[in-house]
This record gives sequence, C-alpha cells and structure tokens, in this order.
Amino acid sequence: MASSQTGSWPWQGTKATVTRMLGVVEAHSGQVALAAVALNLVATLSFAIVLGDQLRYLDERDYVALTGSMAQGNGFSGSAGPTAYRPPGYPLLLLPVYLLSNGSILAMRMVGVLALSGTIWLVYVLGRRAHSGVAGVLAALLMAGYPLLGYTATALYPQVPALFLLLLFLEASMRLAEPQPPHRWWTTALVGGLAGGLLTITVPTFGPSVVTVLAWLAWRHRLGEGRRRALRTLAVCLLAAAVLPTVWCVRNAVQLHAFVPLSTNTGVNLLLGNSERVTASSGPGGDISTYRLRAERLDLDEVELDHFYRDEALDWMIANPMPAGELYLQKVAHNFSFRDDLATAGQSSAVQDLVSALAYYPLLGLALLRVLTLRRWPLGTVERATLWLLVGNVLLLALFFTRLRLRVPLDGLMILLAATAAAHLLQRWSSIAERQSPT
Repeated sequence: MASSQTGSWPWQGTKATVTRMLGVVEAHSGQVALAAVALNLVATLSFAIVLGDQLRYLDERDYVALTGSMAQGNGFSGSAGPTAYRPPGYPLLLLPVYLLSNGSILAMRMVGVLALSGTIWLVYVLGRRAHSGVAGVLAALLMAGYPLLGYTATALYPQVPALFLLLLFLEASMRLAEPQPPHRWWTTALVGGLAGGLLTITVPTFGPSVVTVLAWLAWRHRLGEGRRRALRTLAVCLLAAAVLPTVWCVRNAVQLHAFVPLSTNTGVNLLLGNSERVTASSGPGGDISTYRLRAERLDLDEVELDHFYRDEALDWMIANPMPAGELYLQKVAHNFSFRDDLATAGQSSAVQDLVSALAYYPLLGLALLRVLTLRRWPLGTVERATLWLLVGNVLLLALFFTRLRLRVPLDGLMILLAATAAAHLLQRWSSIAERQSPT
C-alpha cells in the first residue's frame, strides 16, 4: 500500500502544481490577459513595421483607393464614379487614420493591429463570462498566439476589425440578456447596436447574425421581469444597429438610383461559388470568363451587372441541383482547410501551410470536443451563442466561396469554444487530483 502511494507521488505532484497554477491564474486573470494583449501588440506592430507601405493584395489597393477618394472629397467612388462594389465599413474605419497620417499605409495598418488587441481583451471577457477567469486567459493566449490572426491584422483587410466588432456586439448582447440590466443599460445598448450595424456594413455576411441575436434578445425578455425596460433597451439597440445600414442604403438610392442594401458584389461572389467551371477551393480565382464576356456585350452598369451575375448563379443552381449540392458540401468542408490556392503568386509556402495546420487543427479539435461533451458540461449562454454563430456563418459562407481570411472571424469564435473546453478539462483534472491526493 505504501509503495503504491509512493509511486503515485510524482503524478500527484504534477497535478497539485497545475491546481496551484490554475488558482493563481484565476486570481490574476485580468493581469495575465493584459500581458497577452501587450505581447501580441509588440509582435504584431513589429511585423507591421517590417511590411511598411507595401501592398501585397489587390483588395488592399481597392480599400486604400476608396478611402483616398473619401479623404479627397470625392465620396465613395471608384474610377467610374460612385460605387457600392465594396462594403463601406472598413474604408470608414480607415478614413480618420488616412486623414491624420496623410495616407500612410503603415498608419492604416494600425487599425487592424489595434483591433486585434481589442479582440484579445474581448475574448478574455467572454471566456470569463462563459466559464471562468482561466477560460478567459486561455482564450486570450490562444487568440494572441494564433498566426493567421496576426498575419491578417497587418494586412489592409476588414476581417480582424470585423472580429472585434462581432465580439463587442456579442458581449453587449450578453450584458443586455442578463435578468438585471447593466447600470448604464442605454450605453450598452447603444454601443452594441452601433457595433452590430458597423459590422453589417463591414462584412455583410454577418448581417443575418446581428438580426438573429437581436431577435434572440427580444425572445429572451418576452416574459421576464422588467419587460418594459428590456423592450426599451432592445429598441435602442435595434435603432442604433439600423442607423449605418440605413444611411448607406439611402446613399445608394441617391447615387446609384437603385436599392442596394449593402454592396454590388453579391452577384459575382455568388457566381464565383456556383457555376460550372468553379471548384470548392477556387475562390475569387474561379473561371467565370464566359459570363464576363456576355456581361461586356450587354454593357451593364454596376447594379445591373450585380443582378446579372446573381441571376446566372441562381439559374445554374436550379438547373443543376445535384452538382450544386455537391459543390456546396465541398465548400463547407473547405471552410475547415488549412490552406488556399492563392491567386497572388509567392504568398504561400510549405512552411506557412505547416504552421497553419499545426495552429488550426488542435483548436478545431478542442472546439469539437466542447460540443461532444455538452451532456457532461452543458453549454452556457455564451457558448451556445458562439456555437450557433459559428455553425450558421460556416453554412452561409459556403453559399458563396470560402477562403482562409474570410474565415478569420469564425476562427475567433472557435478559439473561444476551444478555451472553454480546455478550461473544463483542466478543472476536471484538478478536481481529480484533489480527491486522490494523499492525506
């Protein structure tokens, strides 16, 4: 008996150490999360400085050109005049920096860098709300060390700012969903609503998510105490969320003489994901040359071209339901890939692919484990919302085409689920150690 206990001492000692560490992390979770923010800020900022003013992708040049057009007083315009091809949210975020820095590319990279810092803090707050300070710290550390996030944050892409807005909207919604509303409920509702509206005009595919969460808030408070205050709160949030999309829609009606709720690239994106010569991984490089030639002969304007591409994609799906269904399922699967076939040469390597796979799949495995263990550890409100947002947006993205950078906000949600899974496992391991420690 004595030898058995003696043989278990190293094992018990390791678990005891982990238990003590968890206690320390829980007690100082905020400080640890801030340290993760600071370290990531230094690393991401350094990478941004190395990149300097070089623009690596066509999309970056488009966003800079649109921002410059607004800064020069020409409105949201391209080479052919007023446009709605790109959603306006990200150029609006870049505009103040453009004006203050006289168009410095490096300065505009700071929008993504700072958005990532805010994202790390928000995922800590949501992890703490979902489970514990330990879960929050794990989420912050995983977010800070995730390579794809750092890489995308330094590019002039809207995905990392969109992730920040998504988590800000989610945190505000969680506060508004509490039985007792926050002290400054109108401030929370206003911030949450504005974040949701700006998110919608930054990455329009999140528009349905914003509407769904607001509908869930209305349903949650339908029979609760303080129902009248809850409805006022929801009304403030809803109106705030509607402001920016409404203003943009009115602008499009005036400038383009058409109803364009978000952008005029929906049609081409739908066709790039649903036509006879595209594949699940071709993305924006898909072959739609036949349709482009037909469109050129028709001499369509921007809005008409959007409708033409949309109708062609829908016609192909209706006429080819089996191939369209198979392609959709393949795109859903490709959403979980670790690499893309890039249209820009020289931007991929075997090392990058290896790093991407090693960073992504363990986190995906933990997130799946959290779902598989929901009977043992029922999902809380934050986890349920995160899971439904993740699944819903994976299915929605696959209607168009899938790319790693488009998946970046969803990776942030996955990291939150992975962190709560790891926290549950560590908590269970710690409790077993306490029960089995020798007296």
